Amino acid sequence: MSKENFASYADSSEWADIQPVYSSEAETAILKITCTARFSEVFAYFRALTNKAEVSDRALLLTEDAIYLNPANYSVWYYRRFLLKELGRDYREELKFCSTMIKETPKNYQLWHHRMVLIETLKDPTDELDFNCSILHEDNKNYHAWQYRCWLVSEFNLWDDELDYSERMICNDVRNNSAWNYRYFVINSTTGFTEAVLDKEMQSCFRWIKLVPNNESAWNYLSGIMVFVTAGGRNVVAEFCKSMQEGPEPIDMPCNALLFLYDYWAEKFEDEKEMSDKESAVEVCNKLKTIDPMRNNYYTFMKSAVEQS
Repeated sequence: MSKENFASYADSSEWADIQPVYSSEAETAILKITCTARFSEVFAYFRALTNKAEVSDRALLLTEDAIYLNPANYSVWYYRRFLLKELGRDYREELKFCSTMIKETPKNYQLWHHRMVLIETLKDPTDELDFNCSILHEDNKNYHAWQYRCWLVSEFNLWDDELDYSERMICNDVRNNSAWNYRYFVINSTTGFTEAVLDKEMQSCFRWIKLVPNNESAWNYLSGIMVFVTAGGRNVVAEFCKSMQEGPEPIDMPCNALLFLYDYWAEKFEDEKEMSDKESAVEVCNKLKTIDPMRNNYYTFMKSAVEQS
């Protein structure tokens, strides 16, 4: 990032009392990182001010210059928050600055953490979900934006429309792992995976998988909720996986369906010791070795595990 109209601190009478602290030769002896003269100057003055914990308007302006040069610098943001508090600045004005910076560098963890601290202090999430939506609209897989949303709805109990939001995001991109993960988070944090919820979620997964059979996002979500499913529910999933066989050849079934069936048959054999279940698990491994030869060694291991059990 860059900020126009930077003025040298060395040429300003306002900074005449400050002796900048540049990196020493010892600090850069092993690895010297090339940077501009402007960068070196700003952070030399930054070190000088932080060394004496100066609280002043000029210090706050300095942090802004430093942030434009390196918005991921944790120490700069920490010092800026210290100054905002000590100077009694308006956090809502700071939110505007934060919003501008997030739009410039939306995948910057320090920015999202800074925003979280501001909202946590203000105790007012007004318009925050809308802002978050605007960022996710630009990049629907922005991990930091999703993480912030998880914190926001948990902190301020803003769950009402979040399941619908996850549905809309999945509709926009069925392969969006973040949207599927968020759906799991919302349900797990609200209703929990009750029998009724599980039935609804399984049927929803089945529809999405039929639409895009090799979509690992939907399969992973289904795998995640299986820990809550009863034996009857596992039978339902197994029948669905069998229905995904669209032709006589092994390649006519998605790998993920076969992997589900392997777990199903292997667990059944472990519980009931029926040889037919073991044979079914071995058959699944043979099919996987045929249609996904890159993972042949892994499927051989899976096959050996069930044969030796």
